[in-house]
Amino acid sequence: MSNSTGLRKNTLGLFSLVFFVVAAASPLTGVVGGLPVAMFTGNGGGIPVIYIMACAILMIFSVGYIAMSRHVSDAGAFYTYISKGLGENWGASASVLALIAYFSVQTAVVAMLGFFSQLFVEQHLGVHIPWWALSMLFVVIAWVLGIKRVEVGGKLLGVLMVAEVAIVLLTDVMLLIKKSGDLNLSSFEPSVFMQGNLGIAFMFSIASFIGFESTAIYAEECRDPHKTVPRATICALLLITVFFCFTSWALVQAYDIDQLVDIARKDPGNFVFDITRQYVGQWAVDTMSVLLITSLFAAAMAFHNNISRYIFSISRDGLIWKELCATHPTNGTPHKASHVHSVILLMMLVGMGSIDLDPMAQIFAFGSAIATLSILVLQVGVSAAVILFFRRLEHHNNSAWQVFWAPLLAMTAMSITIILVINNLQILSGSDSKLVQLIPWFIAVCSAAGYVMSVKRKGRTLPA
Repeated sequence: MSNSTGLRKNTLGLFSLVFFVVAAASPLTGVVGGLPVAMFTGNGGGIPVIYIMACAILMIFSVGYIAMSRHVSDAGAFYTYISKGLGENWGASASVLALIAYFSVQTAVVAMLGFFSQLFVEQHLGVHIPWWALSMLFVVIAWVLGIKRVEVGGKLLGVLMVAEVAIVLLTDVMLLIKKSGDLNLSSFEPSVFMQGNLGIAFMFSIASFIGFESTAIYAEECRDPHKTVPRATICALLLITVFFCFTSWALVQAYDIDQLVDIARKDPGNFVFDITRQYVGQWAVDTMSVLLITSLFAAAMAFHNNISRYIFSISRDGLIWKELCATHPTNGTPHKASHVHSVILLMMLVGMGSIDLDPMAQIFAFGSAIATLSILVLQVGVSAAVILFFRRLEHHNNSAWQVFWAPLLAMTAMSITIILVINNLQILSGSDSKLVQLIPWFIAVCSAAGYVMSVKRKGRTLPA
């Protein structure tokens, strides 16, 4: 039925779900774009340890998150968890924040995708196509694929993810082979990883995991979600951690650890490309340039699916236009939600292109900063929701560690991280614009608006 409000069941297995999550993390983009900046603004050659620390905190967060996932299976994920634990009004606030987070990161990724595609087309074809026109093309492709059966997108993301990870690992392995007589583990020595600015290093590393929580978004479409979602969450966290930790340690071997920071600062955009060219060859750099584009597209597609399912979920709960919770009659995907946010994004791209916004210095900078801070706030909310949810639940088999101490520790760690992010927003975004400092206020106002709208909606529905 065309007006069905149920997502297609039993379509995603463990591997497809992990691919969605890791694709959203965009490993190649994180290595090429984020890692060099984390090195010279953070703790230099000690960055591998910081990825492990970030994983440890997110693992602690996942303890309560997974415990609650066994009681809640809904495409709303963060929004639904907060609604169940803190109440509908806070859930509405979370729904606005979640949409802002994913829409911001989607816009940022698509802008970067258009930028690098423009450079590639100019370099290889000698044709100038505006970045925003190329971004729009990729949005349309993601739109079409997002309406098809979800497992189709999962398979495509799997292929793209394997390719981007493979080229980075090839660089790592070739570097380690050629440096085999001169390898060191100094990155893991306290005197190295405790140097520099640990807060900034941690801020960049935890931003590399954005999207890992999206396993719960696909709970309604998974086979055996009570087992698949927890396993996929842990697998995704471990895979992302091992990849970034191993790669960052391998790349540190390319230079003397005392010179590493200066080399990364001098030309961060070509830091990884230069190492790849030296230890693998120019063909690998060319391949990496193409895979950087496919990596960004994979992330854009993953976030497209996330946004569609969030809109579907909050529409089904009556917070926005009810028609948006309709699913495709054949594919079981939230096609109307996909239509709406795709059209909005296309209109935004036209607008941003018409006023000549810079895709990197302005759009990507603001989008990524808004998304990172919003996700961290949501994680604090989810941790609080887990504690309150299980306090009200009379019968459950979870330990105090799962439903109180781990969420409390996660809430504390995330709150500290939020403070770090707010104090270093210009470094995280890569923008020196004064407007960056307004991002926390923007997020606070949007969250408050969601809360107020929910209160008014409930007031209108109460019987006279």
